[in-house]
Amino acid sequence: MDAIIDPNNRVLHLKYVLFGLVILIWGSGKLFERLELPPRRLIYIILFVSFFMPFYALSMGLINNFLQNTDLQAIVYFNSFFFFLLIFIIYDTGFDLTKVINRSTLLIIVITLGIYCFFILQPSMYLVLTKYLVIDKNIAVFGLRKYGPITMLMIYFRTSPLLVFPLAYFLQRILMDKTSKARFIHYFILIAITVTLFLSGTRANLVSLLFIILFYVCLWTFKKSKPAFILLTIVLSLVFIYEVSTILTILFDKSEISNSVKLGHFESYLEYFSENGLQLFFGQGFGGAFYSSGFNKLTTVTELTYLETIRVWGLPITFIFILILILPIIKDIRDKNFSSVSVAYIAYLFIAGTNPFLFSSTGMMVLVYVFSRSFMVTNSENRIVVNGVK
Repeated sequence: MDAIIDPNNRVLHLKYVLFGLVILIWGSGKLFERLELPPRRLIYIILFVSFFMPFYALSMGLINNFLQNTDLQAIVYFNSFFFFLLIFIIYDTGFDLTKVINRSTLLIIVITLGIYCFFILQPSMYLVLTKYLVIDKNIAVFGLRKYGPITMLMIYFRTSPLLVFPLAYFLQRILMDKTSKARFIHYFILIAITVTLFLSGTRANLVSLLFIILFYVCLWTFKKSKPAFILLTIVLSLVFIYEVSTILTILFDKSEISNSVKLGHFESYLEYFSENGLQLFFGQGFGGAFYSSGFNKLTTVTELTYLETIRVWGLPITFIFILILILPIIKDIRDKNFSSVSVAYIAYLFIAGTNPFLFSSTGMMVLVYVFSRSFMVTNSENRIVVNGVK
């Protein structure tokens, strides 16, 4: 929960304390008990992400002489990779994170809608909250966002992309599972999530919102009536064709500040890779910088996460990492276990492409949730047991 409401550890300052307590409490309980390990394939993934990736980046940064001008606070950022080790605890205890994720992320709704209502009632407090939450704590972004003819107040909380998980969960419950229990509450929460993602104002959040809703509407229609599904597909295709020029304008309009910055980053990455073939393969490592016309200066990180991964780690390691990221999706499809988590995870990976928190502690907690759920095995015969019998 702390990683959700305080992603930068600048408000409560409890992230690492709580992480240490979890490790300590679990480790103490395991002194006289058997330790059940995940499948070997998952262990290799954990070791690759938690240890190899950060130490490789640090090593390449050292070889390229980038670390000498990098402060300790920036290097500490890489400790987020160690949060991926929590999979060992989740797998060993068999703890289901679904309820924790869905309930904790609802705090984002309270925070976002609370701030929005507060601005309406007390507009004079806009600058005060902006200074505290945006400038000092860097956990939110406020401002006006224009989408074609529509201009809206954006209230973007840094961890709002996590709302795709409860969004898919409640759509699954309402449309597919058809649970009668607490149905009104599910509708209420679903509406609140939709409004919050809309107010967040980012294109990635809005596209993911639309993707998840259309996915479940289409799936529900397909199960109800095949002809209705075909008709719906035709209608959606026609709407898309009719609005494609507007969509492309919204996404690639250079007059819009956010678009201009991202397109500048993209062009600068292409130019950098074309001029630095060796670093394209091996990566710059941690502490490296490149000139981006998006910022019009040297920068060490941008929002284009996957291109940034190539710059830091190089193509081979990035390719392996991308395969690791999509492995739960492939596994769930193969196991015929494509649940709401898989749908939300696809949306999350899309958002992460234009959001620099994939390698943060919050992003790692999402990966812990998805991987632990995907590889969780109820049959003890399929688990590796140490200090005991398989």
